[in-house]
Amino acid sequence: MAADVERVLVPTDGAPLSRDALMYALAVHPTAEITVLHVIDYIEEMDVAEAMIGREELHERTTERAEALLADVTADVTDEDRLTTAYVFGTPAAEIISYTKDHGIDLIVMGSHGRTGLSRVILGSVAQSVLKGAPVPVTIIR
Repeated sequence: MAADVERVLVPTDGAPLSRDALMYALAVHPTAEITVLHVIDYIEEMDVAEAMIGREELHERTTERAEALLADVTADVTDEDRLTTAYVFGTPAAEIISYTKDHGIDLIVMGSHGRTGLSRVILGSVAQSVLKGAPVPVTIIR
């Protein structure tokens, strides 16, 4: 399986399990191109912040935070020539699936927060939604 994987997507929110997912992808797929993707969920940010600072300032601040997060997550990677980073705006699960389809991704490797029961029902699960909707295999790191 590892030999067939040319492009791996590693979605990240900056959490330790996201970093673990990146390290796993690098180790298990040593020849694959790896994209680390951060989805900026504007819904969380927009309502209050946009009213206070304006749409353009909000966009600038969120992109700066995304760039800093991606730089931090990938800081320890020494094999940089096969690593790219990207960020998009939207709902995390939908954007991860869309990015996968649009960029010829062969595999998604992502962390899971491991929520169960009521917290998963209330909070939802990006990993669960990606598992259901992804057009490619998904490896979940716990």
